[in-house]
Amino acid sequence: MGSEPHWSVIINSKTCSDKEWTRWQRLLDKNHISYSAFKTDSIALLSGTLSKLLEEGNLHFLFAGGDGTLHHGGNLLIKLAGPKSKLITIGVLPSGSGNDWARTFGFEKNKLVESLKKGHMEPLHVIKLNWPDGKERYAFNMVGGALDAAVVNYLSSSKMNNAGSIKYPIALLKTLMKPHRWNGTLVIDGVNYEGEWLTIQAGFGKYCGGGMYVLPHTESDSAGLLLMKPKSLLKLLTSLPKLYNGKVAQQKEAIALHFSTIEIQHTGLPIPIEADGEWLGTSPVKMSVEIGILNRLMSV
Repeated sequence: MGSEPHWSVIINSKTCSDKEWTRWQRLLDKNHISYSAFKTDSIALLSGTLSKLLEEGNLHFLFAGGDGTLHHGGNLLIKLAGPKSKLITIGVLPSGSGNDWARTFGFEKNKLVESLKKGHMEPLHVIKLNWPDGKERYAFNMVGGALDAAVVNYLSSSKMNNAGSIKYPIALLKTLMKPHRWNGTLVIDGVNYEGEWLTIQAGFGKYCGGGMYVLPHTESDSAGLLLMKPKSLLKLLTSLPKLYNGKVAQQKEAIALHFSTIEIQHTGLPIPIEADGEWLGTSPVKMSVEIGILNRLMSV
């Protein structure tokens, strides 16, 4: 039987407070988890820290933060490790405002302890995004297009960073007060879907926006997709509860699918794009499923 893994814990000091980290630290110490902790507060520091740890042969990483912390850390690990990324195992100590990835892939603290000790893992599937200028990014939880990305763009330029999970529904309502229709063509596994779009959600996660249950049909090895056609503001407001109860895909304006590839082309205004709550840019963009590019900690 192999020895217990040693975990490199990456703490995003902007989203994981000292109080939150102390709670996680007590749990790790109480259960004799082998780990080293590293605080970061910028992408540059995060990149340098991960690069050094990889050079030293570390392959087990925990991110203390939210979905954005996982997004940036995971993307850097894939970039820095190259083909060796398939040897890396990651996990999350939820400490952000959204924590949607943890809602799908996390587990109770007692199971977390056993998993950390035994290092049980399974392949982690993600969505790869490519732009015409060569830029690429990986989405660990979910890609959001149109309205969802407009909400993220609003949040990135607002002063709501300390508003907790309530900031998402507030930003959604504010964004709905502005024009929120985008015209374009989506090529999904070779099939064209044309017209106006309200929102586009794609990924292996089931939740976004701090608990909105928008991809209940997603499976462990099959990425889910939700397309929503525009509807009146009154219908939008009265259907908001369906964002949280998993019934959003039952509306007549919704199209729920699984996919391997998507190409988003716009007609008129570019379609905004975000991933894991991080603003990425606009269409045109291509997305594809990447199987097992990393490993994730799994419940024992």
